[in-house]
Amino acid sequence: MKAIIFSGQGSQKTGIGQEFYQNFKICREVFDEASQVLGYDMAALCFEKESADKLELTEYAQPAILTASIATYKLLYSQGVRPSLAMGLSLGEYTALCASDSVSFTTAVSLVAKRGRIMTEYAAKGGMFACIGIDIVQLKEVISQAQSYGFAALANHNTPNQIVIACDKGALDFCKARIKELKGKVIPLKVAGPFHTKLYDTAAMHFENELKATTFKTLSYPVISNLTADFFDVKNAASALKQHMVSPVLWVDSVKKAINFGVDTFIEIGGDVLIKFVKDIDKAVKVMTVNNIESLEKAKTEGYFGG
Repeated sequence: MKAIIFSGQGSQKTGIGQEFYQNFKICREVFDEASQVLGYDMAALCFEKESADKLELTEYAQPAILTASIATYKLLYSQGVRPSLAMGLSLGEYTALCASDSVSFTTAVSLVAKRGRIMTEYAAKGGMFACIGIDIVQLKEVISQAQSYGFAALANHNTPNQIVIACDKGALDFCKARIKELKGKVIPLKVAGPFHTKLYDTAAMHFENELKATTFKTLSYPVISNLTADFFDVKNAASALKQHMVSPVLWVDSVKKAINFGVDTFIEIGGDVLIKFVKDIDKAVKVMTVNNIESLEKAKTEGYFGG
């Protein structure tokens, strides 16, 4: 049983989706559609070196990642990949909802573009970093100590050995230094603020209006939510996605939910980090990333395609 998993913000880089765009009409059509909806050249944003700085901005990164991911997904689907479920890390959850037909691509890319603009307009000062080599008890103690300097919280539970901390500007340096003192490794993330915390309450409140105006249709196959680590309920989509913006990403529990559902193969679209997380959670499953021609051919050769 296969699951498609979609990358979140931070996976963007110049050239994302370019090989597929150049070689497959179905992929070019997705990029062209995004350009028409958003009013700027999506291919130029994703492929040109001159756009590299712009691609790092939340309001552009989010629709770019979704566009490249859906282009790849449509290519895989056209060549026989039939997932049993989908899931995505943070922003990737919107891609999963689009892939499973809950929202059209035009709706999804417009929605995440608005999400990115709102998150930029109501951005909190601070950042996020992954912690490796520190157990959860120690991290909670660091976060408790950090409150004297500002705000800090657990944001992403990526693997049993990697947890992301989000901090405001005041607590950021303290947390990094304290974790290093505890012999932990700190990996800064390419994001513009302390996402998935209450510091984005105002952004979530404004985005709720866009979510309530969006119709979410019945899923063509299940999607597992980061918010609950359970199957996404489209009847409560607006409320769930609003809360998703300010709540921790429960990736470990979401992957375990998929495995308990029967998934034994995970195919990542949009990057190559999530499959490493999956392997760290359960070494028995098969994983594959598809983001260029070489990996596409490898996936075919190794039997990842088909029902």
